[in-house]
Amino acid sequence: MTKKTDDKPNAPKEKKLHGVIWDGLRLQLKIAGTTVLTGWVVLWVIALFYTGPEIGSSLPRRLYLFASDVELVLVVIALGTLFYLMISFAFSFSYTSELKRAVTHLIFQMKQVQRGSLDKRIQLNREDEMKRLAGELNDMTDGYEKQIRSMHRVLNENAALISEKERAAGLEERRRLARDLHDAVSQQLFAVSMSLGAIPRMIENEPEKSKQLIGQVEKMIHASQQELRALIMHLRPITLEGKGLKEALNALFSEVQQKNQQIIFNWKTDSLPELDPGVEDQLFRVIQEALSNTLRHAKAETVTFSIDHSEQKILVTMADDGTGFDQEGKKAETNISYGLTTMEERIKELGGHFSLLSYRDKGTTIKIRVPLGA
Repeated sequence: MTKKTDDKPNAPKEKKLHGVIWDGLRLQLKIAGTTVLTGWVVLWVIALFYTGPEIGSSLPRRLYLFASDVELVLVVIALGTLFYLMISFAFSFSYTSELKRAVTHLIFQMKQVQRGSLDKRIQLNREDEMKRLAGELNDMTDGYEKQIRSMHRVLNENAALISEKERAAGLEERRRLARDLHDAVSQQLFAVSMSLGAIPRMIENEPEKSKQLIGQVEKMIHASQQELRALIMHLRPITLEGKGLKEALNALFSEVQQKNQQIIFNWKTDSLPELDPGVEDQLFRVIQEALSNTLRHAKAETVTFSIDHSEQKILVTMADDGTGFDQEGKKAETNISYGLTTMEERIKELGGHFSLLSYRDKGTTIKIRVPLGA
């Protein structure tokens, strides 16, 4: 047999005649006692100076004769009622004034807490529920003050962590760009240099092959230019001040089309609702990163982009007809371990979904879904 326990917290046991209840009863006792005492004094004074029949009678006899005088009794009752009302008003006014002062202190303290001023406490010279309420409010203020100090400490720690993370992200981005410059542009320029060094000898001995080599050098230089343009676009500061996402995307694709005329760009940004600035910034960064990767790696002839929306989400689609890659192969690790991971993290921060589908020699398609409430 198990003993049943009560889950409710043990509250302090209250006395039945305590606090405001006892103060009210005590006030009524004061009024009644004062009224009775005053009434007896008035009766004795009237009896002493009563000038009715049998003036020489004793005091008890005068009281009896006074009681038989109906008109005078009515006057005394009226005076007694008036005395009672005056005494009741005096005691009640004193009690309620003190109670009002206590309530005013409590209201003032609550307003101070609401305004964020937590340096004052309530002091009441009472022994009732009002004093307990003041104590609870003081404890609550102390708790708020501790929480605010704790929140400030956490905010400072978070600010330091964010700053450290930004520095680490900047270093990682520098390493990535240095790696890209070395793996792509630097090697291409080295190949161009070697080819240019061999051209003078080939012109004398093998003119036809030298022409072919010059054509290859032109292609390598063109590829290096494309790579540098993509890296420069990636490094360029991103700002949307003074323009919305639609205007910024149109400007971005127009610039890319102008500098890469060998590629056909089809983009659609007509159906685009007004978004929060933070969402617009993140989406623009992701789209810019995707476009940069396409220019650098896809070798595409056509790039198609669209951004649309429904009642619940934003849908972004970008596809190319480039070389694509094996998503499960080693090449996929090189291509997506940095840029695509960053894009996916940005979309997840918005509560959205990022997907990529790529096949070798069949192009790549990126789809992004972001809820409108992000």
